[in-house]
Amino acid sequence: MKKFLNVLIPCAIVFLAVLLLKKYYYNQPINQNIIVKNENLNYKTRYKGLKDAVDFTMDQNGNYYIAYRDNIQLIKNSGQSYDVLKKPNLNISSIEYFENKLYFSSDTKLYCYDLSSKNLIEAMKDLPNYGDYRNSLIKIKGDYMYITIGAVTNSGVVGEDNKWIKDAPYIHDITPKDITLKGLDFGKDKTGAFQSYRTKSIKGQIIPEHFPGNASVIIYNLKTGNSETFAWGIRNITGMDFTNEGKLIAAVGGIENRGSRPIKGDCDYLYEIKKGVWYGWPDYSGGDPVTSPRFRGGVNGLQFILENHTTTNPPAPIYQHKNLSSINSVAVDCAGVLGEKNCIYFYDKLNNELYGFNGAGSVKEEVKFNESTKISSLKFSGKSLMVLDGSSGYLYSIEKGIVNKGLNISKEFYAYLLCIAVVGIIAALKLMKSSN
Repeated sequence: MKKFLNVLIPCAIVFLAVLLLKKYYYNQPINQNIIVKNENLNYKTRYKGLKDAVDFTMDQNGNYYIAYRDNIQLIKNSGQSYDVLKKPNLNISSIEYFENKLYFSSDTKLYCYDLSSKNLIEAMKDLPNYGDYRNSLIKIKGDYMYITIGAVTNSGVVGEDNKWIKDAPYIHDITPKDITLKGLDFGKDKTGAFQSYRTKSIKGQIIPEHFPGNASVIIYNLKTGNSETFAWGIRNITGMDFTNEGKLIAAVGGIENRGSRPIKGDCDYLYEIKKGVWYGWPDYSGGDPVTSPRFRGGVNGLQFILENHTTTNPPAPIYQHKNLSSINSVAVDCAGVLGEKNCIYFYDKLNNELYGFNGAGSVKEEVKFNESTKISSLKFSGKSLMVLDGSSGYLYSIEKGIVNKGLNISKEFYAYLLCIAVVGIIAALKLMKSSN
């Protein structure tokens, strides 16, 4: 018996050591998709199996509604999951929850789904979501919903870069306010601004306003159903959220170097969007005229296409990013749950990084994702920043808390220690049997 104990006790010590290492030193299973760069933050994987999800929203009870292209999935706080709505003709791009109703945008319509009655109605239709930037984003603040409507074209002119002209040759940008054209035509087919493909414009031609119009934000009253243009001259908004003071913060994509009116040297921006303001598109970007030295090249030179401008000094952005066509989603920490209050978090899809911007100076790298990750949506919930990776199918929560800095012991090392323990126990049993 003494010999048996002499073997068994060391084995037990090894086994206990394995358990202690796992509990106190080994970081929780490493997700190769995420590297947290801010030492004051940590993350958790909330849900898996959400591949191809495009957006999500939450209700007051902690239930999650996950939007896919043609269906909406409910994940209850108890863990139960099922589809609450599925229609094959949908193309959902954004979703919000309000008073037991789900609002979501799909192509040219805004829908409202009553969770109690199960009724689905069209809250708005005939949104001009055509062409290059056809996915409306929605955001609710108080009793109002803010809806983005992107531009049809890159810089106001339909050209050969717009592959959709083969199927929709008469589509072009629609202005939400009256504008007057300079009469310039572009490309080999001489297409004018705010005209269908191969249609010329005339100097002094007035394009009448239309509601809703492209390159704008509209506001919808959730109580009365009334709607109006909130702001315009905004090329394409790729993410938006509100500060604790109710300021609308939006990421705006810059003009690209393509088409019949290409512009070089532009980038993406963060803006505060104010009611009734024109933000310059298609003759300004980032607060600068397209004739500015910062923009280079282009057919017919870099000229204005509008005869008159609402202002010659449209608002400048609050932040100018280093990349173009890169910012994909925005969330504002209006309660300061991760750090400074009203810090703006945004995802750069080119670098696959989550950045934080406090309103001045440079941005800070917060989280790095791997190449397979594609963040679809960012939203704050409680004390967490929820991050939806629709490509890999994960919903993460970024939270305040120091990442475990203990030993990063590999799983192979655990297996090695367990093998030693098992071999030791077998040896002890054989020793006990031979002693008998």
